Amino acid sequence: MMVFKDYSKKSLWNLSIIGLYIILIYLPDITRYKNIVMGLIGATALWYLVRDFKTICKIFKNNLSFSLLFLLLVIAYSILISVEPSISIKEINKPILNGLLLFAVTFPIVLYKEKPTDIAKMVMIAFAIGLLVIMAKELVQYYLEYQKGISPFTQKSQTAHREISYALLFFFPIILSSLILKKRNSIINWFLLILISALFIFIMLGTLARGAWIALVIITSLTLIINRQYLIIVILSSCILLSASAIYLNNNFINGELKSKLFQLNSGKRFSNGTQSSALELIKQNPIKGYGYGNQIFHNIYDPLVRDNPHWVFKKSRGPHNVFLAFWFAGGILGLIGIFYFCSSIIAQSIQLIRKNQGIIRQASLVLLMSFLGVYVLRGLFENAYINQVGILVGLMLALRHALLNNQSATLLDKQQ
Repeated sequence: MMVFKDYSKKSLWNLSIIGLYIILIYLPDITRYKNIVMGLIGATALWYLVRDFKTICKIFKNNLSFSLLFLLLVIAYSILISVEPSISIKEINKPILNGLLLFAVTFPIVLYKEKPTDIAKMVMIAFAIGLLVIMAKELVQYYLEYQKGISPFTQKSQTAHREISYALLFFFPIILSSLILKKRNSIINWFLLILISALFIFIMLGTLARGAWIALVIITSLTLIINRQYLIIVILSSCILLSASAIYLNNNFINGELKSKLFQLNSGKRFSNGTQSSALELIKQNPIKGYGYGNQIFHNIYDPLVRDNPHWVFKKSRGPHNVFLAFWFAGGILGLIGIFYFCSSIIAQSIQLIRKNQGIIRQASLVLLMSFLGVYVLRGLFENAYINQVGILVGLMLALRHALLNNQSATLLDKQQ
């Protein structure tokens, strides 16, 4: 935290507890410590709310907050019309109340007096440390598995590593933004970048999650295009084409399971009576009203209907494997409108932050946008993506937006650097 050594104790506290929680968010088996940090964040937010209620209310007077409120109202509606309301109420506890809503409200309150450059620095540092910690944990786990005779890129290994793809997508944008922030990179910086990137690719490939791979390629391309790094795009594209050609032509070059995933062109049983097609069939039976919020509601409706639909690929529910279909199923047409409005508001707010700022504020805003697109929108087109951590990104965007409105001089100074 030497970057913040000249700051007041209050600012250091605010930035540290938020940054620490971001670092810990995807680490397993430390729920107690996460709860302690979240408790400190909640207590700090409550203290500031009591002391400066009118000022803090201004944080939430914007389209992004209204879209979140609308989504929450839609979720409340989906509970009221649910075929089993008690199940829907249980389902909203962790992802919505203790995830999306909690993060989106407490984070900007804790950071409401911080400068935009300070918030941006905290975002960059927390994401960088978070990524390095996750990668270190994964590499140690691979080593321990190898000692037991479990090789990477196998089905047995995938079971233990697939879920970490969400964390990798969440933190990944920091790699490219850090490179772009440094106008002059030394040989050591390039070496570290190449090393970290190589290890990241190894860990990401080890998840055998094609949806995550597609999301990674898209957010990498978008980040480089937005920053006009066309030379890097050409170099990366050439490397990918050469690597793909070598792998395709040489059967012994990599593990067979990994090669099969890399060159698999079908939908992985998502369409053609698979997860998404069967979910759409259920939705079409009740497209306006919906069935109620929660994966368990979907399972309870899907499983009894399998006998009447022998063409369905899966005889036991695996969920809709698409976040937009999931909300459409839960709240009908209102659910679909709600999630589209929410996602478009996040994207619009991010674009506004990126266009109006330069330097570290611009890159931090880009990190938040790409993280959202990767971990929720793009991944959510293929999987049952989690909305919990989206609250962190929304909270940080609201904090950054409020700080910029109240610290115009800080923004001008950042542009000059």
